[in-house]
Amino acid sequence: MEDRQPISSETSLGREIFGPLGGVVELGAVASSGTQQRLQDVSVGDFVERHRSELDRMLTAVRDIGDFHAETMAIIDELGWHREHEITAPSLLLWSGCIEAYSPSLDEPSAVQRMVHMGADLQLTNLMHALVGTASSRARTAELASERIVEVMSIAAALVGIRHERAVWGLFRMWRVTFLPHVLMPSSRSPELTKANFRTYAQILEGILDPVEGA
Repeated sequence: MEDRQPISSETSLGREIFGPLGGVVELGAVASSGTQQRLQDVSVGDFVERHRSELDRMLTAVRDIGDFHAETMAIIDELGWHREHEITAPSLLLWSGCIEAYSPSLDEPSAVQRMVHMGADLQLTNLMHALVGTASSRARTAELASERIVEVMSIAAALVGIRHERAVWGLFRMWRVTFLPHVLMPSSRSPELTKANFRTYAQILEGILDPVEGA
């Protein structure tokens, strides 16, 4: 895993990670405010300020996983999800994969709660896939990168209110059944080296997250 991709590919990989991280921040802000609160009263800025240390640790780990340049990390400023902005029901609808039908009742508490729960699962699973994909093409050491992936996922899960001990194990299992077969099946167009790297990360992550089953 010594070969590194050119800067253009690095930028694309960064965006694949920073996209779902934006969802984590918005969904976390809503979840921490309580789904009964009006969306227009939810403050992303306050949420980010309260969780500044966790976000900084998470982004440091992301930088290490991808061995990203400063220019790639600066994409976050371009996207702006860490700054104060309005959270709307349609944005939650997109983060949640349209779990609800678009309607005038989209901002009702029950609909918001469903979108937050589904959105958290979806964006966290997307985040894990982006992290594994980045690590498989850019990380120098799979073992160290896997530990950093677990660190990012643990922080991200806590930000959206998923704090139980086995949270990342559950996310890993969702990632494994949702994405891994599309990479590894014989019909996949993934290069053999990519398949080998994804298998390596799947095995290492399983060993970290569930040593009994991963043995």
